[in-house]
Amino acid sequence: MEDELNSIRKELIRTQIIGAPGMILIGLGLYGAFGAKGNAFHPFLNDLNNCYTILAIGGAIAVWEAIKVAKLTKRQSKLNKQQNT
Repeated sequence: MEDELNSIRKELIRTQIIGAPGMILIGLGLYGAFGAKGNAFHPFLNDLNNCYTILAIGGAIAVWEAIKVAKLTKRQSKLNKQQNT
């Protein structure tokens, strides 16, 4: 059971690392769409269509990460309950 808990912890860390670019994309998309006002540090972020695309991709990654973390956390708590009884 301890091996399975360790594998869940590793998978949680891996999921969070994979999900980090999603948050970065969301931040860049929000900056380009609402913060830069046509004067972004990169010309790609001056086009609203690009910003909305970045937001959509980042949001999809973030949703995937949230679902995966919720499933892993639920499984981890079940194993912890079994271990404590």
